[in-house]
Amino acid sequence: MLFAILFSIFSLTANFVQERAVSLMKEPQMSEGILTYKKPNYLKWEYTSPSNLIWEIDGEKGNVNKQVRGLVELIMKSVSGEIFEFNTDFNIKQENNVYILKPQKREYKQLMENITIILNPKTNIADEVIILEKNGDTTKIKFSNVIFEVDE
Repeated sequence: MLFAILFSIFSLTANFVQERAVSLMKEPQMSEGILTYKKPNYLKWEYTSPSNLIWEIDGEKGNVNKQVRGLVELIMKSVSGEIFEFNTDFNIKQENNVYILKPQKREYKQLMENITIILNPKTNIADEVIILEKNGDTTKIKFSNVIFEVDE
């Protein structure tokens, strides 16, 4: 199975650089941070630059609003591989290690045109995620220094 590694991930940490291109601004907004994931449903998305901000979900608990929770849960489903195998929220097209997810669920359709996930060909873990919003704004997230543990 292509995503066997994703299903077996117990924990994962990675650095990220996020570039947000907003039509109302001349220059893209740049942010950096750390992603931490632990099976089955813990995710911490920590911005360290230009300012400190933490989104954290641990099961039903978390310090995020409903919309942010939806995005964080989407990230969790991407990390765990659930988005690729047990998915009814997106129509998925694949070309090599690039996956384009077009939303089918109404709440996602209102927010975005699509999500592109570029997987590392060796690990099948995301190297880059690009979110194209309905209004044309984009968010690119590049991951580095990915460290993960798998279930035995």
